[in-house]
This record gives sequence, C-alpha cells and structure tokens, in this order.
Amino acid sequence: MGRIGTVSLQRGMVIVFLVVLLAGGCTSRGGEKDFVTLPVGAALPSGTECAAKVQRGQPEPWPANTSANHFVPGRVSMPVWDDFTEQANRQFVPRIDGNFTGTTGEILTWGACKWGLDADILRAVAVQESHWLQSTTSDMSENPQDCVGGAKPPCPTSFGIMQLKHTYLPGSYPLSQQSTAFNVDYYGARTRACYEGWVSYLGNGYGPGDIWGCVGWHWSGQWKDPGALRYIQRVRHYLDTKPWLN
Repeated sequence: MGRIGTVSLQRGMVIVFLVVLLAGGCTSRGGEKDFVTLPVGAALPSGTECAAKVQRGQPEPWPANTSANHFVPGRVSMPVWDDFTEQANRQFVPRIDGNFTGTTGEILTWGACKWGLDADILRAVAVQESHWLQSTTSDMSENPQDCVGGAKPPCPTSFGIMQLKHTYLPGSYPLSQQSTAFNVDYYGARTRACYEGWVSYLGNGYGPGDIWGCVGWHWSGQWKDPGALRYIQRVRHYLDTKPWLN
C-alpha cells in the first residue's frame, strides 16, 4: 500500500499558522489534559459524552475552517473496511458520524476523547498533515480514475485536516472534505482499530498497543517501514514543541 496521506505546504502558510497560534493561543484547558490513550480493550466514551467534556471557547486559528467545522453529516453509511478485522467493522466503523461542531481545536479534542486517543498526538498529527487547515488537499494523481468531485488530472486524492486519502480509505470522500469533525472521526476510528490490533494485512511484528506504530502507518500504509519511522519523527517534533499552545 502506498502513501496514505501527508501534505507539503508552502513555507508562508506554515509561518502564518504559527503566528496565528502564538498570537491567539489554542490551549488544553480543564479536563482536556486527561484525554490520553486508553488501554487496548478499554470501553470508549460516546460522541455525546465527549461533546460534554470538551472545554468550549477555544480560539479558532483558521477562520476558513468555520464552514467545515459546522458541517454536520446526515445519516452516514460506511462500507466494509476490507483491510480490517470483523471486530473493527462491527464495533468501530458504525460509530463514525462526525456529529460535532466547534472550533478546530475543540473538534480535535472531541475526536481524541471519542476514540480513546491522546489529544496532543491528534493535534500534532493535524499540524503535520495540514497545519490544521481543513481545506488542504494533496497527493496529486494523473490517473483520471482517482479524480473525484468533478476534478481533472492532476487531481488531489487526500483531503482535510488529517489528509484522508480516498483511494485507500473507503467511505471517506466527500465528507472528508466537507466536514472537519467527520475527517477527525474517521482518522480516530482507523487509528484506534490499528491500536487494537485489528488491521488484517500488516506484518513485520505488528500487534496491539503500539500507538506510534499506528501513527506512522497512517502515512505509509506499512508497519514501521523507513517512511513510517521518518513520519513518526516529524509528528514527535510537533508533539514536543506544541505549536498550538500560547
């Protein structure tokens, strides 16, 4: 499987993002510091429960995200994920609904809570993938069969804040582009399923309980290959530096 998703932004956009965050801040407050990666097999809270736990009033670093941040999908019908176990398809895939609205930071916190993931890891991945800009697209293809939404080659195949690559991720498009919460929700489901050990095709020592291996898998589609390891280093850098904090 090829590259699952990342983005290469112009340096000016990166600088703007960092300046906005440093000027306005986007902090973890209240109980949000408690949103950590839950153990394998843990009971996960519902989206409604997590919506009640999110600390509201976080500044919005990207006003351009507002429309997608408030796009609530209707009834979401997901196809079977062929590369995952029956458990993943029974327990996790039906939970994806994108049913949350808020600022970009609030949506990332909600998704982390819903899928029992460390909120700062999701924030760091989102910096690496899109610098939190939901309209980001990447992974251009010259193949007309890869084009969606009326686009023509060269056309993007990865969309949104977590850069979901529709050619590998069934049921992700078009909501991955339309809804920030759906984009984060979908990413959370895949990452949690990986963390549970429910990706059916991975080898090379893959097993449950390795969150960083799953972070790298999102980019490369493989387990701890050189590309995945380099990607993990980049995400760890953002986790250490936390550019979303004031």
